[in-house]
Amino acid sequence: MAQTIRFAIFALSACCAGLAFFTLHSFWAWASPIAIFIAGSFLADDAFGRLASPEEKQRDLEDHVRNPST
Repeated sequence: MAQTIRFAIFALSACCAGLAFFTLHSFWAWASPIAIFIAGSFLADDAFGRLASPEEKQRDLEDHVRNPST
């Protein structure tokens, strides 16, 4: 459940960043989406940390160790 919520927050922030990029036509056209995306990522990780059970956190860490991002 916490993984789903983390993904939903991440996807919502990506959509908001895309919307901000296409609606703003100035300096903020590239600064706002980056800020929104970063804030959404932090919010998603914080939500996962608060909502996940210790077992789910352990499985997530094991998955990161087995499948490192490149």
